[in-house]
Amino acid sequence: MNKHLRLPKFWIIAVAEAAIAVSAVAIWFYFRTSALLAVPPPPAGDLYAYNWGFQLIVFVVVWLPATLLLSGTCIAIQHQALKSRYGGQHSEGRGHAP
Repeated sequence: MNKHLRLPKFWIIAVAEAAIAVSAVAIWFYFRTSALLAVPPPPAGDLYAYNWGFQLIVFVVVWLPATLLLSGTCIAIQHQALKSRYGGQHSEGRGHAP
């Protein structure tokens, strides 16, 4: 009995990994920003930074691209590792488990 396991295509796993990374960073952003905005701003501080709109712009400009770049780098490393290990069959989802 030689049953082979059919694996999902690599891009499905890559999209899932990127979505999990973005979700984790978004949850971290929400709790961090909630804690930041819960305390009153310092009198000599930058008052424009103490609202959700500004913090959301910071998330979209700074944290989201950094997260996508880091997760994309990890996905590219995984793809190369699978390609070299299984000769390209595994990374496209057409191969079978050894």
